[in-house]
Amino acid sequence: VPPAELEALLITHPDITDCAVIGIPDEQAGELPRAYVVSNKKSTIHEEDVLNFVKGLHFGYIL
Repeated sequence: VPPAELEALLITHPDITDCAVIGIPDEQAGELPRAYVVSNKKSTIHEEDVLNFVKGLHFGYIL
């Protein structure tokens, strides 16, 4: 999955104001995505919230 596709998905979350996705090496998959997100100042969003957001959009194949 191209990083830009993941970034476009993540930025739709109301608590995320900016994000960047890069590929990291993985022995089994070749490469896996790693996302860096910037939350808005009033947000209490956590890593698990971001993962659940992506899974909830039925893009589980991305993870």
